[in-house]
Amino acid sequence: MNIQTRSTGLRTGLIAAVASLAAVAGVGYAQTQQAAQEKLVEVPANALSAGDIESRLTAQGIKVKEIEIHDLIAEVDGYDAQGREIDVVVDRRNGEMLAHRFDD
Repeated sequence: MNIQTRSTGLRTGLIAAVASLAAVAGVGYAQTQQAAQEKLVEVPANALSAGDIESRLTAQGIKVKEIEIHDLIAEVDGYDAQGREIDVVVDRRNGEMLAHRFDD
């Protein structure tokens, strides 16, 4: 066996190893993506929009600065009637205020 034959055999072995690792990684990635898709929450068609939430909070004396929608939950930053900064968590299914806290 000469040096070139060993080099070619080594190269072929490395290529096969890399291809195997890539296949395993691809399967792992596909399984991770499938698991992530299965965890998604089904948001009902009648879930409150950001505009609906803003209207409800404004009626309660809260001036909305920002709304972040996360599936069935809305996280709202704003100011209460006394001008204090407030964070509010709202259930998009019914508009219920689940939590609030005043920022310092």
